[in-house]
Amino acid sequence: MILGKVDIWGLAAWVNRQVKNWPRTVEEVEMGPMREVCAAGGWTLPSQFTLVPVNSPGVLIHWRIQILIMSWIGERRSQELREMYPVGSILSQGRIGPPLNHSQASASMETSPRLENAVSRPRPITVDAHFHLDRAWAKTNLPGRPNLRQYMEMRLPSSQLYAIDVRGGVINFCDPRTWPSDEELEVQDQSWVVAMGVHPKKARELDDARAFRLETLLKTGKLRVLGEVGLDFSTGAPQPQIQISTLRWVLAMASQGGVPVVLHVRGGKDDVHSAQAHIQCIRQCRAILNKGHPIHLHCFDGGWEQAQQWMDNFPGVHFGFTGAVNAFSEDQKLAVVRIPRDRLLLESDAPYFRPAWVPREQGMVTPSIWQRWPEA
Repeated sequence: MILGKVDIWGLAAWVNRQVKNWPRTVEEVEMGPMREVCAAGGWTLPSQFTLVPVNSPGVLIHWRIQILIMSWIGERRSQELREMYPVGSILSQGRIGPPLNHSQASASMETSPRLENAVSRPRPITVDAHFHLDRAWAKTNLPGRPNLRQYMEMRLPSSQLYAIDVRGGVINFCDPRTWPSDEELEVQDQSWVVAMGVHPKKARELDDARAFRLETLLKTGKLRVLGEVGLDFSTGAPQPQIQISTLRWVLAMASQGGVPVVLHVRGGKDDVHSAQAHIQCIRQCRAILNKGHPIHLHCFDGGWEQAQQWMDNFPGVHFGFTGAVNAFSEDQKLAVVRIPRDRLLLESDAPYFRPAWVPREQGMVTPSIWQRWPEA
């Protein structure tokens, strides 16, 4: 009804015509729900599920295909499909069929230990303080402009251990060439805030026209956060003076209205804990911002000494931590422990920092990474 006169194999054929460069195989962790779909539909199980080409109706529940279908049918029919088949039912259970009534749904949950555990355990509420919608959308190889709702419906295969409830966060656009349009800045869900800035590796892309647009968006109230911006002395980055010039330009904009700034600070390979990069960035911030300016240090990789330096100079600074903490040194771990908890921010930094439980072929994460979080 929603998809029109398309049978299940016709849909598979349509998907095969659309995609060429997705990973061919399906990870073992994703095959369980696909087998359930085949059993429910009476379809023969293939010896190996493949994504390119789609060789079974079971593969149609793969997250890439679900988002492709949503892009194809449009927002109105996508919403109708969501109402008929809640995303949790399709992507968590891996089931395709008629909508369940209340009693059927209850019975289904009672027979699924995984779902029963997920709903019986209280889920802490959190936000994703930093992720890249434009970069993540590009990684999916899907057509059209980035769509927040469709992207957020992607769910990673993961256990339900330590499940939490992601209620919002900050969508970060730091590539001037892929900044959202004025219309796209009007995010429907107000729990998601848009930040726009210039990644230090993209420092050359901030020209007069783009700087003027940032200033205009700030003055009209359409933009409430600047960033990420900062200093990056790793391989392939522009010359330091170009980065410093861009950083000072953006900091000057932020200083006029006390706009929060998201900072990216990364040192070269011989700069342990990016110590010298942090000193340089603090120096630039002190020259332009007042001591109480709101600062978010994105993907903080410093040790306790660097954390203290920031808190001494900007008492209201917050520190963002990503999946990179799994590779932290003892001094970096000490910083995580000693920084006051009300200064800590969780970041997926999607689509980066793929955790161990995400299939290797997926090669990316979404904010739903926080469906499972470190026990520490």
